[in-house]
Amino acid sequence: MTNNSTYQITVRDLYRIENGAVCGDEAIVAITFQGQEIDRFGFAGKCLSADGFRRTYLGRPGLTASLISGNCKIEFSVQQPGAMAEFRP
Repeated sequence: MTNNSTYQITVRDLYRIENGAVCGDEAIVAITFQGQEIDRFGFAGKCLSADGFRRTYLGRPGLTASLISGNCKIEFSVQQPGAMAEFRP
């Protein structure tokens, strides 16, 4: 049995150029465990901030994230790792 880990998804440069104007865009991020997709998030809007847009995600240890669609940069980092729970028979 394991405790959940706290992750942070950071999305940067979420925008597109249309007719010379900066517009909002959409991106889809998949959360995976051992190569299997277990969750999916959609992001929509315009984010030009250097800090990006952050969202917290709670899940089991060992998760990864990948950009499925969209034209942005993502980071997926562990903020608080989960620990193995103590076994009590």
